[in-house]
Amino acid sequence: METIGPDWNQRYVEGDTPWDKGTYTPALLEIFAKQLIPTGAEVLVPGCGFGHDARAIADAGYSATGMDIADSAVKGARLAHQDAEGLEFIQANLFDLELPKQKRYGAIWEHTCYCAILPEQRPAYVEAVSNLLEENGLLVGVFFTNTEMPPGEGPPFETSAEEVRSLFSDKFDLLWEKEPDATFPSRVGCEWLMAWQRKA
Repeated sequence: METIGPDWNQRYVEGDTPWDKGTYTPALLEIFAKQLIPTGAEVLVPGCGFGHDARAIADAGYSATGMDIADSAVKGARLAHQDAEGLEFIQANLFDLELPKQKRYGAIWEHTCYCAILPEQRPAYVEAVSNLLEENGLLVGVFFTNTEMPPGEGPPFETSAEEVRSLFSDKFDLLWEKEPDATFPSRVGCEWLMAWQRKA
């Protein structure tokens, strides 16, 4: 699938990355506490940016792969987390149809990737993550449901829990959802946690 939308590499080069908070999202702590990601799962983090979430997942004992389309983000992540164990970063396009032929994952962590792509790309996102998961693999994520952006403008592009349920339900079963217990101060009341299992 052709990549459209912002020039993400240029935004990282210029430091135009307001989504980057310099640390992992606090919502991950709830995911770890509830053990929503199976022990031993290899976890893919698409749109990983500088790799804060991927590092937290690796530090929690999982094998984690951070993936980003922006080469400058991947280089920055590798430099920042070179001391981490069980963690790698790859530069790739989530929509590359060749990726599932190379490797599939037990779980995918979604945070700020879904809201960054154009809304018309969302069905392709669902297809892509489904193809990258092993049978019965999990997609666990925090979705940005109130971006405070004008309708249709972004990134980040707004979504709703209802839209996510509608888009994912053909290929996934919803296991769990709720408002996160903790998040960044600027995102309180703006996010929704979900855990989906890939249908066999």
